[in-house]
Amino acid sequence: MPPLLFIMDIFFDKYADAIIECALKIKEGDVLSINTEEENGEFAKLLAAKAKAITGNGSYIQRLEKGRIVENYDFMSSSPLTKAPTCFVYIPLFKAFPKLEGDREYDAADLQSFKLLSDPLDNPPPTLPFVTCPLPTDDWDQVLDEYGSSSSSILYNILSLERDDFISYLKRKEESVRYLVKFFNGLDLDKCRIADDEGTDLEFSFLKGSSFNSSFIETVTERVFCPTITSSDIYRLMDPTSLTGWLNISKPIVLWGEIITNLSIRFNGGKIVEYSSNPKGEALMDLYLRQDPLSGRASMITLSEVSSPLFDEDITLIPEYDRMRAISITVGGPKGEAVKEDDIKGTVDSLLSLSLPLGRESTVITALDKDGEEITIYSGGYFMDEEDDNE
Repeated sequence: MPPLLFIMDIFFDKYADAIIECALKIKEGDVLSINTEEENGEFAKLLAAKAKAITGNGSYIQRLEKGRIVENYDFMSSSPLTKAPTCFVYIPLFKAFPKLEGDREYDAADLQSFKLLSDPLDNPPPTLPFVTCPLPTDDWDQVLDEYGSSSSSILYNILSLERDDFISYLKRKEESVRYLVKFFNGLDLDKCRIADDEGTDLEFSFLKGSSFNSSFIETVTERVFCPTITSSDIYRLMDPTSLTGWLNISKPIVLWGEIITNLSIRFNGGKIVEYSSNPKGEALMDLYLRQDPLSGRASMITLSEVSSPLFDEDITLIPEYDRMRAISITVGGPKGEAVKEDDIKGTVDSLLSLSLPLGRESTVITALDKDGEEITIYSGGYFMDEEDDNE
């Protein structure tokens, strides 16, 4: 068996390629800026070296301590860099969840440490590509160990790094997701029903004027990038007063740093009105809902197929990845990129955000278009596209 150090070197090398070639799509003439904690400095230098092979330029590396820049230097540059950055990478340091201090109101910094802070809704469209790329840590692994997983194996699996052609595979996935966005927007859907064999049965309307989107984002200069490195889902805003019915989670969720495996929720008029779990799970939900009157209001649906590598993960502890594990309903604030300028007044502006996974192979989603025609858009774990409809 190859030594662990050798295996990790291969992992980091492939991971860096996925970031540079698939997520950022770096091109000749670009200048990369990398924000990193000292612990991740070597990976930052690996990214800079791979970037230079394509761009011909060195990179800026900004070293962080407790969220502040304490050092800024050029790397892989034969002379001082003068050109402004054209793309960015942030390498966060995964840290253990803080100890829950009981029944109180938590501020934004606290919510961020519990990974419950929502995205701002009024961010302008991005001008430059940017990527957030978590790296394996002991703190991350300690929580995952209960599920027989590790942070490195999760990242390896969801990026399909075991494949020799993982770069072309990730690019094909992007083409498929962007096709689905275009296809579903062409259906002009109005209302949906979601049901499965485990008791989930929900009905809702999409937010008027909203559209399907994906995590592949276009800058104002029409450069496409993926801030989460990989994506296999599409999402859309819901009418925040419409969701009605029962939801039984299909995968564990993380709430206040604790993992909840069983949770049933009843929605009425778009908000959580009833829920059941074990006593600890119910207490954690109580605390979540007391933080903000809008934290339990449904704002967004995420759709993903069972063939997604993320579907096989019980838990990742990264909110963006956990949202993509299956179909999920987001309560509280939606994903920031889902909200266009005209949507802000109509969607949920909450300080908190929590995604509730519900997708299973038995899940069926039917929708009504503007003319009232019923269409099955998801069945057996897969999207129903126009080829399925014609069979």
